[in-house]
Amino acid sequence: MFLFLDVASPIPEFHLIDDKKIIKSIKILEDFDKKLSNSIIPKYLEINSIYNLNSNIKKLIITTGPGSYTALRVGASFISGLSQSMSIPVTVVSSKTIYECFHNNKESGVYFESSNNQKFFSYKKGLDFFHEKVENENYILPKNISSVFYNLKYPKFINKKIYSEVFSIKQLILKNINLLEFKKNLIIKPIYISNNSILN
Repeated sequence: MFLFLDVASPIPEFHLIDDKKIIKSIKILEDFDKKLSNSIIPKYLEINSIYNLNSNIKKLIITTGPGSYTALRVGASFISGLSQSMSIPVTVVSSKTIYECFHNNKESGVYFESSNNQKFFSYKKGLDFFHEKVENENYILPKNISSVFYNLKYPKFINKKIYSEVFSIKQLILKNINLLEFKKNLIIKPIYISNNSILN
């Protein structure tokens, strides 16, 4: 059984995966006034009592962003703790992973809406992969972009001539699960993009 923790999407969720199928999805936060840090362990213990996760988890998956600093930090700490304490291999999924899942060229980009209403655009330029924070609808796409993949709402800044396609991070993981690389003692590095370049 795989435990997938998605803390990059707008609603933090646990997903249990078995035989390339999601057998259970559990929202960690029912009330957005609550903190993820206060809810993640009780929710895990609740699921563990039903599915005996401590004995059945074979691999861990976590989203690393870009996204909310707090959500990514809490999620990374939680999964690192499970991985280290139970010697379970882990893999990370970011917007770069999503980009690579589509096997597209340098003219593609990924628009990702995260928690706390944060939005990001990720793309490849030359040999480098960039993440930019999208502050408003006046965001200007890099000149080389001809197709955009987005996870939630159609981005209004996309020119109608540009190809666009919505994606589900859960479905992408299921489809490409055999291609993910799992490692023990992996250092999880969340991707946090700030307007302050010193923090990036």
